[in-house]
Formats: sequence, C-alpha cells, structure tokens
Amino acid sequence: MRILATLSIIFTLQLCLNAQDVMMQGWYWDYPKTCNGFNWADTLTSKLPELSTAGITHLWLPPASRASFGDCSNGYDPQDLYDLGEFGLGPTGFGSRPQVDALITNASGLGMDIVADVVYNHRDGGDPEPNPAVKDYITIHYDASKSAFPSDRFRCVLPLGGSSGNDAGDYYFKISSKSQDPKFYNKPYTFLAETSIVGFQGLPALSESEPNGGGDCSQPFNTVPLGVDMDANIDATGCLTDEFKITIGAGDFNAAGDELIIYLTNPNGDYSDHRIYGIWNASAGQDVVTQLVYETYTDFTNMPSGQGGMNYTNFKPNYTTSPASSTALAGDWDWLWFFYDYDQYVPDTRTKLFDWTKWLWTDPGFRGFRMDAVKHFDPSFIGDLMDELHDVGYDPGMVVGEVFDGNEFVLQNWLNGVRASMDADTDAAIKVKVFDFAVREALKNSCDLFGYDVRNVFNRGIVDGAGDSGFHSVTFVNNHDFRGPGEPIQNDAMLGYAYILTNNQIGVPCIFYPDYYGASIPNSPTQNLQSDIDQLIAIHQDYIFGSTSVDYLSRFSTPYSASYSSGYPNTTLMYQLSGGIGGKEVIVVINFAGEDLILSHEVNAVLPIGETMTELTGNAYNSQTTINPGNTMDISLPARSYGVWVNGGCLQDLTLDQLPVSQGTYEVIDYINSSGTIANGTQVNYRGGNEINLLDGFETFLGSIFCADINPCTP
Repeated sequence: MRILATLSIIFTLQLCLNAQDVMMQGWYWDYPKTCNGFNWADTLTSKLPELSTAGITHLWLPPASRASFGDCSNGYDPQDLYDLGEFGLGPTGFGSRPQVDALITNASGLGMDIVADVVYNHRDGGDPEPNPAVKDYITIHYDASKSAFPSDRFRCVLPLGGSSGNDAGDYYFKISSKSQDPKFYNKPYTFLAETSIVGFQGLPALSESEPNGGGDCSQPFNTVPLGVDMDANIDATGCLTDEFKITIGAGDFNAAGDELIIYLTNPNGDYSDHRIYGIWNASAGQDVVTQLVYETYTDFTNMPSGQGGMNYTNFKPNYTTSPASSTALAGDWDWLWFFYDYDQYVPDTRTKLFDWTKWLWTDPGFRGFRMDAVKHFDPSFIGDLMDELHDVGYDPGMVVGEVFDGNEFVLQNWLNGVRASMDADTDAAIKVKVFDFAVREALKNSCDLFGYDVRNVFNRGIVDGAGDSGFHSVTFVNNHDFRGPGEPIQNDAMLGYAYILTNNQIGVPCIFYPDYYGASIPNSPTQNLQSDIDQLIAIHQDYIFGSTSVDYLSRFSTPYSASYSSGYPNTTLMYQLSGGIGGKEVIVVINFAGEDLILSHEVNAVLPIGETMTELTGNAYNSQTTINPGNTMDISLPARSYGVWVNGGCLQDLTLDQLPVSQGTYEVIDYINSSGTIANGTQVNYRGGNEINLLDGFETFLGSIFCADINPCTP
C-alpha cells in the first residue's frame, strides 16, 4: 500500500513515483483549428492537470510555425519558422503565441515537457523569385533517368514591355516532353497565361483540339485567351508537340514593364517533364524563349518575423552541393516529396535550421523535438544538430524521428546514421529515438488480422527485431498518419496499448489523443480508453518502471510448458518482467482470441511454488492465483482482454484523510526527510495518526510524502 500524506509547506518534495516517460500525441489530423473558431492550445492547457496526474511526461504538439496554407493547416507546410501566432497575422491553426506560451509555462509547472513537431525536410509559401538552377535542370540537364521537377512548384515568366522587345501581338508557345519518354505520354496538364492587368478570369476551362503541333509540325495551333485554362496532354503520336497562341492587346499589360506569367501544372501531383521549348514573337519575328525566366516560391527573405530568411540556394537543385548538372532529384533524400526540399548540405541551410531549433528551446521553451520525415535527408544532419544543442547545454529528454517504414532494420539504420555523426558525450546525454513502426505493424495485425500469429510481436521492432535499445525507441498504437480506410486499428486497440504500456524494455510509449479522449476521427472506431490507459500507467509506475529484463514466456519455441483449456498459443502474449521498482515479479497476459483464455503456463522459476499472484486490472476472472508445483500459473481471462499479475501484495494510493491504517513495520520505497535525504529501502514504523517512526531516527511529519509496502492488500 502506498501512503500519501499531504505536502509539507516547509520543503519541496518529489513524488514517490519514479516517473516512467510516457508521451501523448496531443492532436490528430482533423483537430479543431482556429479557422473554425477553435483554439487547440487552450484545449490542451485545460487538460494539463489531469494528464500530469495520469503520468504523461511529454506532450507532443502539431507543428506550431506559421503555415503556407493558413490557419486551417496542420503545419507541415511551414512558411515563417519563427511565427508561432503573432506579428500581426493572428493565430496559427493551433493558436496564438500567448496561448502557446501559456501552454508551455503551465506544463513546465507540472513537470511536463512540451515536444515541438519540427520539419527539417522542406518549406513552402515563399515569394516567387527567379531560379536559374531549376531552369537549367528542366531545360538542359534533365533526362529520362532523372525525376521531373514538380510542375506545381515553378512558373515561367516572359518579360513584356519596357526594353524587353516583347510588346502587343501574337505569341506562339511550343510545348513538349523534354525526354520524349513514353511514361509521360498522355499525361494531362493545364496551360494558363496571365499578366498584371489580365489575371485568371474564372471561366470554364478550354480543351485542346488535336492535332495542334503548330508550325514545327505543319499543323494548326490552339488559341488560348489570357486568364483562361487550357486542358491538354503530353501527346503520344504525331510530332509530340502542342502549340498555343496567345494574343496580347495593348491594354492587356503595362507597357512600361510587365510580365507574362505562364503556368504548366499537372493535376493530382502526377508530374510530367513538359516544358516550353519555343516562343515565337510574331511582331518581332523571332524566337524569344531564351528570355523565359523560371521562378520558384522560395524567397523567404521577407517573412513577418524577420528571421529564418532563405532563398532558392537553400533548396534542391542549386549550384553548390546539389548542382542542377548532376543531381537526379531522385530517391528518399533528393526527390521533392513535400514542397521545396531543403538542401541540408548547404552550410547556410544548416545554420538557419540549427538556429531555429535553439530558438525553440530558449524562446518559447520547448523541451523535446519530434522530427518529421527524417528518412528524406541524411541522418548526419540530426547528429550534427544534437552536437550543436549539447555544446550549448540544451539536452532535450525527448528527441524522436519519424521514419515511416515498418522494417525495423531500416529504422535502426537511420539511428545508426544519427549516432555515427554524434560526439560520444552528446550520445550519452541525448538519446535520439525513432518511432517503432515495426512494433506498431505487428500490433495492428494482432488486433485486426484473423489468423495472424501474435507471437510475432515478440520478434518485431527496434529492440526485439533489430537488437537495439529501448532507450532509442518510441512505441505507439495509432497516430495521425494512419487515417485512411482500414489504417487505424479497427478492433480493440487497447490490446496494443496493454503491450506498449507494460513492456518497458521496448521503448517509451506514446498515446494518441483520440484513443485516450474518445475523439471521433475518420476510418477509426470511436473509443475512450482514458481510464484503462491511466490504470496501466499507474501499474507501470508502481511495479514495472526500472525492470531490468523481460522473459517472453509464450514465445515461439518457448521452453516453458503450457496447457490451454481455452484460447490458443498463436493468440496469446504472456511475459514476465523482473527487477522493477516495486520489487515484484510482474506477469502480463494479453488474450487476442475471440474466446476466453483458460491457461496453465509455466513461469520463470524466480517465482517460488506457493507464491500468491494478485491481478491488478480487475479484468481477470480471479483476482488471485498461486504458483503451482512445476512453477505453473493458472490464467483465466475474458476474450480480447488482458491482465497484470504481481507476486504478493500491491501498492495502493491512500491519502492523509484515510489514515490511520493498520500499525506495523513497513519498507519505505521512496521518501524525502526534512534534510532532503532520499531514504529508499529504510524501514518505517507506522504508529497511527500522522507520526512516522523511522527505525533509524524519529521524526514527526505534518505531511511529507512516503511510500510503504503492505502485504497483502486487496486490489
């Protein structure tokens, strides 16, 4: 039994719980945002006390920086890195800067760390700027062996008026596939041209009429009005060219200086390698395609915050570390998976992102970092960043990367790449982690896939699959990435939580907000698991925290005997944890079968014959059982349920107003006396009332915290 007296007003005392780290993803993809009149920052602030009481140590927020898609965005399109909802633009989708500050301050006061979601892979929403590297890549260096630069991320600009020589008249634009690779044929695209005077007209799109190869093909052309879409495709027959005529009247542009802006966009991100290879200026009688400028939205030098300025040289391709002449923009690291891809090898890019991370620590006060899409750039960037943080005294307790891959060896390879680039003292101070998608995949299959052998769980993940340490893993059951049909766990996700919350050897568990609070999200059953999760966190803190080993009793080829009266080996997980804070052996059993589990299973011989085993969750049919001859233990669980057993008694919460309890001699688990000394393991005489007589000295307490183990107790 744990006895909790009220806090002394004289000194600050720590809780008797040695806290197991537990993270919560405090949001989900469709969380209510400010564009719809909500404020999620305030919502989370209001929940901090109960989350702290439950044992949540880290709260992961969505990306907090100003996003290019506005206040309905989830933040993975970061625009102004230093704008957390200020600088005159109002709140972000998450909230305003004062509300973010209040959340972090309140969390810190409760001993909880706030984890920032940081995007080191890409950026979006800059101003348009000339990008000669992109022009050279598209028009000169690209071939069929490379990836086409995404056509929604550039536009073409032809100077008009002024000294350009391009005035009113007819212009003929010749468009074709650069590589003439058949994989691009018949891909649809939209052609649109506008000036500062004539913008998009909002009229129905036109459709090209074939053949329309123009003069190069001795074919007709199609006429396209300014500001009107022309839907076309990359031709697969004939001369493989489209020619569009634009007529620019004297009143359609500013004669003193203007631009004809041309967009060549593919729908649904299905990019092709089309480009404008000729522009015939009929009035001047010449091809003016060499005047065509390629622009990207990569000018971040005028952000409202005035910080984090970048331009096209910070992204791929460029003329320094990712030259347009040699890069293929291919693979996980170099393809532009999301918006404009940072080039982390450019020293200025590294400096800007490193400085931003340090600012997140020093200014708003984030104390952890969830790193998005880290499989898409060199892991040495993260290792070097950790060195930078450690060198200035910033050692976050939670640093976890998202490598979206169910192969544990891919996850471990990323970890190895990070650690190989870290200094030894940094590696000792900051334990970089990765989300364990491999364990999650096994748990998903165990819950949802009929016929799946759940014992595979024991062989999956960073620890049990790849042989790494639990200090480098964050386990989870659901998250924001799994939101399509069938992607969230559909059946009894609590069975997955039972595993990650009771097996301390496999990493830090992460709880998903909708699972905990019962928020309704698409393609997922609505479930409120708060009380069940809270119970398992408390059990973990009292008995499992600090366990030094786990024995997978029901593993494949187990040496332990088992007799099933109901249920099956392939639907049962049973394991034994040793060396935990409570000094108890802990047996966990999870029944994934659709029927009762009635099982007699041998356990590790460290449990003596005749030992009483007490079940802590209340899920089992019998609250107590004993270790039988042959070191077997009888298990009786309902279908799709779980149980946690400890030998002997159990710890329970008891507040001061529930005293006195039975007088006697107990063992102190964690105790701080008036001199601040932690007296773990000291025996204590409880005499009743509020007086506690330590056998090595007497003190009367008005309410210091102490813990005592009483055996037996009723769960």
